[in-house]
Amino acid sequence: MDRVNMSIAILPMSAEFGWNPQTVGLIQSSFFWGYLLTQIAGGIWADTVGGKTVLGFGVVWWSIATVLTPIAAKLGLPFLLVVRAFMGIGEGVAMPAMNNILSKWVPVSERSRSLSLVYSGMYLGSVTGLAFSPLADT
Repeated sequence: MDRVNMSIAILPMSAEFGWNPQTVGLIQSSFFWGYLLTQIAGGIWADTVGGKTVLGFGVVWWSIATVLTPIAAKLGLPFLLVVRAFMGIGEGVAMPAMNNILSKWVPVSERSRSLSLVYSGMYLGSVTGLAFSPLADT
């Protein structure tokens, strides 16, 4: 859900801060700058220190970035871009860490089903959150 929160929040934020469509696109993409950096590194790190440790680090990291997002937006665009990239760094390790965990805890005969549940749950959360988030405004 964290990766799509800004998709909803960007609408009132762009009006508040006077961002044009190019700035909005830059903000939206900045999450993926960090995400891209930690996909492979997250897998290597999970194989080295363990998936639970890496996933725990990622959750704490992206949670801190989530809390800092409104503060960064008020400080200015460069701060927001950095915080969004930091959020991507935290979330980028999640999938490699989960794959590492499942590879150790789930028998080979059940791994496909387990991975499909994890991945579909991630998208179900995004769909549900995006569908119901307008209700939070009322």
